[in-house]
Amino acid sequence: MLATSRNQIGRALPLIIATLVVGVGAYFVCVSALDELQDSQAEYVAKSFGKYLMHEVPDLTGIVSGRVASGEPAEVLGTIKPIGTVFKFRIYDQNGDLKVDSSPFAAGHVVNPKNSFQDVTAQGVASTGRSNFVLQHGDGEVLPLYYSEVMVPLMAGDRRIGAISVLSDQTESWPDLLDQLRLIFFQVIALVAIAFGVPVILYLRKHAQVEFAQRHLRHSAEHDELTGVLNRAGFARALAKQVDLAGTSSASVAVHMIDLDRFKDINEIGGHSLGDEVLKHVSAEIGKVVANRGQVARLGADEFAVLQFLTPGVAHEAADLADGVARAIARPFALGNTAIKAEASIGYADYPGGGRTADDLLRAADIALQHAKRHSRGHAVSFDRSMDAQRQTRRRIEARLRTALAENGFELYYQPIFEVSTSQLRGFEALLRLNDDEGRPISPVDFIPVAEEVGLIDEIGMWVLHEACGAAVQWPDQLFVAVNLSPAQFSSGGMPLKVRDAIKASGLRPQRLELEVTESLLITDTKKVLHELSAIRAQGPTLALDDFGTGYSSLSYLWRFPFDKLKVDRSFMADVTVPDSKSREILATIVALGKVLNLTITAEGVETEAQAEVLRELKCDLVQGYLFGRPQRSTDVAATILKAFGTSARPVDPVEARAPAAVRRA
Repeated sequence: MLATSRNQIGRALPLIIATLVVGVGAYFVCVSALDELQDSQAEYVAKSFGKYLMHEVPDLTGIVSGRVASGEPAEVLGTIKPIGTVFKFRIYDQNGDLKVDSSPFAAGHVVNPKNSFQDVTAQGVASTGRSNFVLQHGDGEVLPLYYSEVMVPLMAGDRRIGAISVLSDQTESWPDLLDQLRLIFFQVIALVAIAFGVPVILYLRKHAQVEFAQRHLRHSAEHDELTGVLNRAGFARALAKQVDLAGTSSASVAVHMIDLDRFKDINEIGGHSLGDEVLKHVSAEIGKVVANRGQVARLGADEFAVLQFLTPGVAHEAADLADGVARAIARPFALGNTAIKAEASIGYADYPGGGRTADDLLRAADIALQHAKRHSRGHAVSFDRSMDAQRQTRRRIEARLRTALAENGFELYYQPIFEVSTSQLRGFEALLRLNDDEGRPISPVDFIPVAEEVGLIDEIGMWVLHEACGAAVQWPDQLFVAVNLSPAQFSSGGMPLKVRDAIKASGLRPQRLELEVTESLLITDTKKVLHELSAIRAQGPTLALDDFGTGYSSLSYLWRFPFDKLKVDRSFMADVTVPDSKSREILATIVALGKVLNLTITAEGVETEAQAEVLRELKCDLVQGYLFGRPQRSTDVAATILKAFGTSARPVDPVEARAPAAVRRA
């Protein structure tokens, strides 16, 4: 029986061996096929990603060659995020030197030459055009458990300009492929006959996976990962397609640019996780309003866009959608236990009114958005051609401001301030002046808001403060200098320290410095502003509430804040000489209030002797205006002082003061 068993085993041995040989052979065939699949898929993803970078990043060839290291190409490259399974990429030049690194630990995407190194493999890929594929194992934390590193040539058209190394996460697909390998192996052992069908199955599977990878890559390249709507690239392609269609048919489109107001506050209060949920909510609300009338996109952190399909002959369609989106975003909602109130500024433009190309439409909508953010926050604004002219003017003013800061192009004028009862000179107000490149004056009404908007006001304000203190220290000790402070200067904090430094640097006695602020400062962060104003006054300078009577004029400001003076706005001078006029009654009340609160009252914009006489009757304390002296250069101040202290100060001839009032505020 033992011999029979041995004979059966002996006869079956060739079959067993053949089965094992075929099974092992089939196993290695499967392994080879799967390796090829991984290699091919990763190579395709890498090449597609390289094409994507070449398309999205302007002058990527210049970055790779080292000719470009900063500017718009580097900034655009810095916004590129890995997509799909890709989590990291590097770009080398033809010599294998590292030029671009997307590592989150790198200082920037464009690699500093000092931190670059040469990769022999990259040099070989760039020179031969042959790709290099490696499957790696990670720790599952810093690096995925399974990931592929494939290096392929980076092509600019038909020319190789270097090599790109792409790392793709294979953690999800690799275990699935191993399971498939085991299944195929056991099937081959059980049914050797179907071994010939394995290559066909593998080919079909490979083809399906490659097709899936292509679809996934295309979707990831054109959609925002957080909200699922179109991203900037997808929106640009959709817009270009619709504009081309509008140019050849009666169809029309509109572009809406949407920017969330004060979104930074939401992130600071609830963290970025809350901010992400708000962005998802806003995206969904916009989608509900737009519905099938267009496409929604997220262009940046808190910036959205809508491509609207307009119905021919229907008026106000773009305006209605923009207003609807603004209302939808403004509706309060709750996320968990947090109540959220969001608002958005919207600018929109339609075809062809805003432009006949995609770029022109985007530019027009963005101009309208900037106008909305400056003048109509929380509302929708339609593009108007005049906005572009205003934008260009603001850009020229901004450029002039920056040049003036760099080249000391500002100048201070000083307008004298007199005591009403004695006509004695008491001080000067420092007024900032700026000319354009051709020497023509730019009104402070125009350049101060621009300086505040672009963040230059703090530096300009400190220059004014130091310059005015430095000039005043040369005047007689009984004269003060008044300097205006912008509310924007208080936003960065530390104003008391800045004032102290200016006083210390000039050697001016602190009591000779008067700092003027407007009511708009007081309604922002009352507690913080009160603390800073109190700290400033404790150092010695006097504080004046400027333009009193034009804003809220809340009496609570006068005893909550440590003011020493009230400056009455020039608008009261228009009809103050008319008997029983409202301006005269209000001015009398302000003067009386000043006496009660022990505040010095200064009247601005006095241009006639009749106005001055009314102020004397009302017992106003100080006065300034064209009647008593025009703003003058620092070189002319000495003559005014000598005249005031050499003889009794007197007003200038009223005939000389008949020129129209000039803009005073700096």
